[in-house]
Amino acid sequence: MIKDIVIISTKDKSIVFTVLAALFFTIAIILIGKSFYNMQFSLDESIMKQRITLFELIAVFVFGGISFSQKRTMFFDLKNRKFKSQLSVGPIKIGKWQELPPLKYISVFVTSSKYLFSINLWYDKNKHINISKIWTKEKAIEKAFEIANQLNIRLLDATKSNNYKYLDMDALKLKYNTSN
Repeated sequence: MIKDIVIISTKDKSIVFTVLAALFFTIAIILIGKSFYNMQFSLDESIMKQRITLFELIAVFVFGGISFSQKRTMFFDLKNRKFKSQLSVGPIKIGKWQELPPLKYISVFVTSSKYLFSINLWYDKNKHINISKIWTKEKAIEKAFEIANQLNIRLLDATKSNNYKYLDMDALKLKYNTSN
């Protein structure tokens, strides 16, 4: 039985990233407080440069905190043929539902770093939706299989240059012990 909603989510951040994000956000809040505490309304050039530098520093710490704490989740509403890519930082969630185009297949391939495997959903002739990046080929194939199985599409192994092949979904169902 195919599920109506398929959710693909990145793992929760490690405690190190969580602590770093908290540290960056704390420094940003302290700097914001400092900017209000020392607020001077002046058009003096040196004061204006200090203000701009402080706001740039605040932006660096806010964006650093966001990058350490963000989580990406993909939602596929198969019944209504829609999908949503959602970024979340704590309770703040950004993303909107879009029409799901007719999907052709899903692929796993090696990124330019050669150590990271990317999973893409392909539609039209050469358009794609990036789903995930995973560190091991086996985990990437397994995740791509789960998605392909739920979306009822083919899975292309493009991890070897000029040796692309569609994988046998029945063999993968046996390997991963799934029924569908």
